[in-house]
Amino acid sequence: MTADEVRGRYLAALLAGDRRGALAVVDGAVAAGVGIRPLYLEVFQPAMREIGRLWQENRITVADEHLATAITQGAMARLYDQVFAGRAEAGPLLVAACADQERHELGLRMICDLMEMEGWDTVFLGASVPVEDLVRMVLDRGPAVVALSASITPHVARVREAVAGIRAALPEGGPVVLVGGRAFADDPELARRLGADLTAADAAEAVERLKERFAG
Repeated sequence: MTADEVRGRYLAALLAGDRRGALAVVDGAVAAGVGIRPLYLEVFQPAMREIGRLWQENRITVADEHLATAITQGAMARLYDQVFAGRAEAGPLLVAACADQERHELGLRMICDLMEMEGWDTVFLGASVPVEDLVRMVLDRGPAVVALSASITPHVARVREAVAGIRAALPEGGPVVLVGGRAFADDPELARRLGADLTAADAAEAVERLKERFAG
């Protein structure tokens, strides 16, 4: 069974709102030897990108998109034992949070899981994290990286506030700040203007950029 075949079946289940069917596709793929990374990068990520495209074109509803997201979150949770298996030592720490008022958290969850597979430790704070609470967490935990996400332009201001708060709290030796989400897709320079160090179009690119940044 190829990842392309799995993706087609998985996407069909998402569009049908068939949670059991989608999970059965994932279970079957794992049984057939499809790895966790291919499931994340070649099945979940492109399937959800297609769901987002269909929503933007008004071919599916917000409810359909939310259901697809919930199903995919459940599918990822089903794989957690394998994601976190075999970890003997602590690695660099990444803290991931959606900007205040931002609720699209799936991409950040993917980044965290993929970085865990690369030997990192992660703290996933999820949706709509207030800036003050995020900065406090960064001060308490001292992460090597903070990953922030915003899916729509009105939430970019919250990302700016979060980056500024982190920089003000840790003017020297602070974390690398990675930003991403749909709001950054059409303006590659936006991340730099916000004071971030890195940006990425998706979870796969985020992992590669972080690996390059911390190589050696």
